[in-house]
Amino acid sequence: MKFKLINNKVTDEREKALNNKVAAECFYIMIAGTLVCIVYGSLFNNGVISADYLLYPLLISSIWSIYRAERLDVNAFGSSSITVLGCLLVTGLITLMIMSANYRYNHGIYHNNPLDPRYLMTWPLTYIIYVPFVFLVNWALTALGRYERRRLEKHLDDLENEV
Repeated sequence: MKFKLINNKVTDEREKALNNKVAAECFYIMIAGTLVCIVYGSLFNNGVISADYLLYPLLISSIWSIYRAERLDVNAFGSSSITVLGCLLVTGLITLMIMSANYRYNHGIYHNNPLDPRYLMTWPLTYIIYVPFVFLVNWALTALGRYERRRLEKHLDDLENEV
């Protein structure tokens, strides 16, 4: 059984190929940036690799993907969206990251016990708080994708009528 986490609708093969090109470039930026962060951490930071430094390649590759998709005249968002299962999984990952930081910073309050009831009660609360936010962002990206697709189709129709 195959779980589908993303609904991906592609206009044509050209758009698919150019989107893959942009994704490959962003992947190379992420790999190079991660390597730089690891080398920096091992040489200059007493072997400590901070997660904050690993966010910089992610930020750079995100900006690069938007810029590069615009330069290649590719619909960056397309009509891709996350399924309900994907939204729940993304919310779970966000909750995991938040709760890991929560335990790291407040482990004294929880008496160094990850099964402390106060800590366990914050898991569902955090999840419930972030579920609507993830669904709202997914809905907004889907609406943006539909708008971009209509704009692209109108642009192609104008070019067709011009000739």
